[in-house]
Amino acid sequence: MYYYIIKDNFTIHELGNGNFQKSIKISEADKIQAVFKKYKSYAFGLDISQHQGKILWDSVQFIHKDIPISFVFVRATRGAFTQDAFFKKNWKNLTKKKILKGAYHYYDVNKNSTIQAENFIKTVTLEKGDLPPVLDVEDLPKKQSLELLKSGLINWLNLVEKKYKIKPIIYSNDFNFIHHISDLDLKDYIIWTANYNPIESPLHQRWIFWQFTEKGVVKGFTQNFVDINVFNGTIEELQKLTL
Repeated sequence: MYYYIIKDNFTIHELGNGNFQKSIKISEADKIQAVFKKYKSYAFGLDISQHQGKILWDSVQFIHKDIPISFVFVRATRGAFTQDAFFKKNWKNLTKKKILKGAYHYYDVNKNSTIQAENFIKTVTLEKGDLPPVLDVEDLPKKQSLELLKSGLINWLNLVEKKYKIKPIIYSNDFNFIHHISDLDLKDYIIWTANYNPIESPLHQRWIFWQFTEKGVVKGFTQNFVDINVFNGTIEELQKLTL
């Protein structure tokens, strides 16, 4: 299901009568340009981790040559004990470039949520002007029930909010939000959803950030593509969400 809905970047899939109905072939480049055009007055940004390798920050300015980078989310931690190898360097360089920045935690669905929150808290120092902390939930548990996962997510969100005095952002894909964690009370949280299909907007009705492709091209990135996101508003509105 993940590869059908999230990773197939060239075909719209519609769920009908239990079957996938394929339609409308579109290239990845055309899809990206369509989003740029539809949201041309909105703020665009990136999310990065050690998978991007060494970044030549002096060259980083635009997405696909002419879209200004308004914000960047940086992976800080993963699971109970792991820190991203490039977090400190990326965080420092974003501060120098005066790009709005936020830090995220990749949640291990089979590990203790309190220990994971502590890992993030001891790694990340947020200051005035930074974006709220982010909880990144991508997987389903194999060693615990879905209900225990949900209680763990709420525990992480509460502990991190207590530390930074601001409600975190929660990231997942449209399918998880709609089918696996739809009963979580997230009405007071900023929703950041992923959907790579060629659609005009995400399926989640309350999206604030939308990760719409993993094939972004940015000068200065020496390894791999990068995820591109659009904020559901202008840069001035984005600034109002910061600490």
